[in-house]
Amino acid sequence: MRPNERKGAVLAACLAATGIAVLVVLFIIQSEPDPMWLWATLAAAFVVLDFASVEVNDRLFVSGSIMAAFTAAVIFGPESAVLAVSLMAAVAVLHPDDLRERNWRRPAANFGQLVISAAVGTAVFLPFLPEGPVEASHLPLLAAGAALSAAVYDWVNFRLVRFIVRILYPDRTLRPWSKMLTNHLALAVLGGFGGILGAAYVMVGPVILPLMFIVFLVGQMGFHTYSQLRVAHEDAVRGLVKALEAIDPYTKGHTERVAHFVQIAGGRLGLAPERLERMRWAALIHDVGKVAVPSGLLHHQGPLTPEDHRVMTERMQPVERVLATVDFLAPMVEIAAAQHLVHDPSRVPLSQEQRLLVIADEFDAMTSTRSYRAAITQREAFARLRERALDLGQVEVEALIGAIIERGEAYGSPERESSEAVERLVRERSIRA
Repeated sequence: MRPNERKGAVLAACLAATGIAVLVVLFIIQSEPDPMWLWATLAAAFVVLDFASVEVNDRLFVSGSIMAAFTAAVIFGPESAVLAVSLMAAVAVLHPDDLRERNWRRPAANFGQLVISAAVGTAVFLPFLPEGPVEASHLPLLAAGAALSAAVYDWVNFRLVRFIVRILYPDRTLRPWSKMLTNHLALAVLGGFGGILGAAYVMVGPVILPLMFIVFLVGQMGFHTYSQLRVAHEDAVRGLVKALEAIDPYTKGHTERVAHFVQIAGGRLGLAPERLERMRWAALIHDVGKVAVPSGLLHHQGPLTPEDHRVMTERMQPVERVLATVDFLAPMVEIAAAQHLVHDPSRVPLSQEQRLLVIADEFDAMTSTRSYRAAITQREAFARLRERALDLGQVEVEALIGAIIERGEAYGSPERESSEAVERLVRERSIRA
């Protein structure tokens, strides 16, 4: 067993053991949920919602199961709430994918993670649960308490998920999770609705069960719609990149590398995940205006003249203006416009996102072989960026250089001699042609 696998196995075993210990303690200090048929019904809803979780970030999945949890907490009252919700979480850990893959570490880790989160979140809710019968006057307090407790439940769960992913999947490169505040607030609101639904069941009775399940479904559909919109945005950006790659082979791989560079440099500067995501998308579309550039200019053999740059800019900008009319693309197009502004002496100062994009673009251009010149060495590319640091941004230049060195990545020609040899070969072929 490899060291990482051993570490993951130990973590999964520890989390599972902690989850079991929590359940044992809860069985001692709390009463079993009664009636069991109602607990089983709500547990089934919890499991279905959890299995229907959707991806809202890079391999981060959420669901509306938290509504079923706080509905159950109100129904079963302070004597059984924590045990009831923790047991619901415990039965939701075994996913069909784990059975097919014969993976025991993931369900074991999920078991501990979900039971701990459920126990902590529901325990916070106990002071908000009335000792006697639930009445209409209790609804505001129950809703507020459930929302607060759901936020705690979500916070604990999120922290455990991040910790588990880092330990169990050290080889996975995850993009920073953005817009998390929106997701956290959504889960808190769903928790509040769960508290209201639980109170409604206590006051009205089983006749309200169909309405409860409809609300569960509506809550889940909200996440589903958000996930679909996210995928649609990604597909739109990818479609634009593919269109450019079809007419300019050099672009293939270029935009992905530039997106990688801006992300690692921005990460080193400690930028928020939302800014990192915006820069990644800007990097992916920063050359898309080239679809309007004449083929002869786009495939020009040799460095471009100032006049060539002017013509290219004039052809690219109308495409960018059209893209800027699309709400979700507008901030990315503004960042991508930096490539036209950086050589304009009358320009306003570039934003930090724009400076990072220009630096990443220039670094990739220098370390990539073109038809008319060879790639230079990484060391020389670093030196050239530092020579222009006053114009490009010294902090941003050092952030990119530091991030590449720290990650042990290498780009460009491996040595100056080989770079010069490739350059001579390119010139010879050009002369023969």
